[in-house]
Amino acid sequence: MNDPSVAAADSPASLLEMEPVPTLRRRVAAELAAEFANSRPMRLSRAPGRLDVMGGIADYTGSLVAEATLDRAAAVVLQERGDRRVQIFSFNLLDDHQPFTFGMPMDALATQPLEKLKIEFSEPGRRWAAYLAGCLFILHEAKYVDLSDPRHRGLNLALYSTVPLGAGVSSSAAIEVATMMNLVDHFNLRDRIDPMTMSALCQQVENRVVGAPCGIMDQVSSCYGQAHSLLRMVCQPHQIQPALHLPKGVRVLGINSHVKHSVGGGMYGKTRCAAFMGHKIIVHQMREIGQAAGQELVSDPMNGYLANLDPEDYKRTFRKYVPELISGREFLDRFGPTIDSATTVDPAASYQVQHATDHHVLEARRVQRFVEFLHEADLSTGQERKVLLDKAGHLMYASHLSYTNDAMLGADECDLLVKLVRERESAGFYGAKITGGGSGGTVAVLAEQAPGMDEALFEIMSLYEKQTGNKPEALVGTSPGAWHVGTAVV
Repeated sequence: MNDPSVAAADSPASLLEMEPVPTLRRRVAAELAAEFANSRPMRLSRAPGRLDVMGGIADYTGSLVAEATLDRAAAVVLQERGDRRVQIFSFNLLDDHQPFTFGMPMDALATQPLEKLKIEFSEPGRRWAAYLAGCLFILHEAKYVDLSDPRHRGLNLALYSTVPLGAGVSSSAAIEVATMMNLVDHFNLRDRIDPMTMSALCQQVENRVVGAPCGIMDQVSSCYGQAHSLLRMVCQPHQIQPALHLPKGVRVLGINSHVKHSVGGGMYGKTRCAAFMGHKIIVHQMREIGQAAGQELVSDPMNGYLANLDPEDYKRTFRKYVPELISGREFLDRFGPTIDSATTVDPAASYQVQHATDHHVLEARRVQRFVEFLHEADLSTGQERKVLLDKAGHLMYASHLSYTNDAMLGADECDLLVKLVRERESAGFYGAKITGGGSGGTVAVLAEQAPGMDEALFEIMSLYEKQTGNKPEALVGTSPGAWHVGTAVV
């Protein structure tokens, strides 16, 4: 039904040269020759991991975020089958030294309810397949593709990713975006799906099929980020701003602590839930204040986002009404459910609502100022430039501290990395912070491309390994998002 050569003429040759695409092609030829036939066309796609420079978890409360794309990426190859089966292979997981496989009939994706599919993917060793098969399910559910149409052939999908797993650099989003990009071109959907729509579909895979309550920041960054720049987006829900070019001679890099992070982890969801509880309490208090003044508050002055609350108004007027600790039962009895569709208040749990609200309200302001300082530094020279970069870096340190003390998503190992960076500011380091969902993962660093920088970075990593026993990993490259390179047919 689909001509896989349609996009070939427009596909940049560079995609075929960008790792891990060449590695994926070699491994498919060497290890999956029985499944992928050389006689039939194969479509290739690639999506990078992202480095959360500033913004992190404040995406779901409407903050501006600043994200970089890495040179580590997920690559997916697609080939039509002769039957109507979906067969998925992963080179990142091995089964008896062979690529891990998962298969199901295409009709099952078209007809089975989501809850039944989630049970299927929850079986041991199958969760990874939800990121790929989930893209097909979401496209079908959203009526972009009718998978029950017998004219659609089955598909082989093979994945190879170099994005570190559990490092907080969006390994899952890279897989989703690479898969969705491939499917969008395979089914000829570019006239109906733009980059933001594609990112939103990938977020649905993460939220609804995989079950991780992430915002859309990761998917947009992997899809639409540009190399050597920071993607800027106001997450209300997703307003893209012009890319922020880093000042000449300045770069961002990541240091993977090798402390595994998971957005699906309990503390991430609990902190998110607490932030929305804080939002509900503040709206309630705004109504109380309005009624006392003889004014009826019809809508939420924050438009659903804590990021729209002025930090001074918060500290002066509303913070005292936000409890440090409240049980889920008491909250539900007094205020009812929150507006968040990704989390649910647990009546049996206790929530540190004030801490979570502090982080989100103040983080939004930190990101705004960080971006302003970087922009001004790009237009400045000499001492003024350095002062502005120092200010941007110190906002990263403040964000890191808030992750630990307020968001409750810190990690001792990441604290150590940030400390080691800060002790070497004279070598050209400006700032550092834990990234993404926190609780381990990667530390983002703002640094000068100065003589001796690589030696200083090596020293930091060596000291970290000696003190923790964890072998860190430097993430220093950059590459374009999936939408900018498209797909290629071979």
